[in-house]
Amino acid sequence: MKLFLISVTVFFTFILDSNTESLAKKIESHYKVEFGAINLGSLNWTINIDESSYLTSIALKDKGVFSTLYNFSGKYSSEGKIINGEFVSLMYKQSWKTKKKTKNVEILFNNTMVSNLNLWPKEKELARIDYLEVEGLIDPISSMLNIIKNSKNNFKTIDGRRIYKMSLDFNKSKNNIITKKIYIKDYFNIWADHKRNDLEFIIINQNLSQGEEFFPKNIRIKNKGLTFKLTKI
Repeated sequence: MKLFLISVTVFFTFILDSNTESLAKKIESHYKVEFGAINLGSLNWTINIDESSYLTSIALKDKGVFSTLYNFSGKYSSEGKIINGEFVSLMYKQSWKTKKKTKNVEILFNNTMVSNLNLWPKEKELARIDYLEVEGLIDPISSMLNIIKNSKNNFKTIDGRRIYKMSLDFNKSKNNIITKKIYIKDYFNIWADHKRNDLEFIIINQNLSQGEEFFPKNIRIKNKGLTFKLTKI
């Protein structure tokens, strides 16, 4: 469940289109998160963007009957510069809380390289890659923004625990409905001795006839063989 909810944040900040340059304001949207007929929780997403910079924040919270079984909340934010039309990270923060644990991640970037990475609790394992020497890195939110705006992502992605390549599988348009499928490849765990990736794919649907240039009507995420859905409310 935790991996799915992290995946939600990873996908959900994809949702800007190529009209980024015309924006200089705050935009907000709200979603319900479901598995089948079960309402798992809610997700609120805000973005502030102008011609040269961006700041996004996401708040994820349990809701309904499910909250009595599994309490969770998550806060995620990314900020950076828009350089030659590409989203380039300066800072990424992540906070994940359940009844039994709290985990925080903070990453600082300088010229698409990690300048500082803080994890709490601290990892007991030694890093299996010198991530401070890897070039061309940005955070997952910025990677998704690049996919939506440019239909490609020229960077590798780091979320504090993994490095991978986030790419657009296909982009289809029919009757004002745009469908985008995102997949992950070249997946590498920084701290764990395995290359397991439970996230299979993410599919985004946007209805341009209803003015959904920025926020999709719904999103499907397949993780560990299970499909989760986010619906705009």
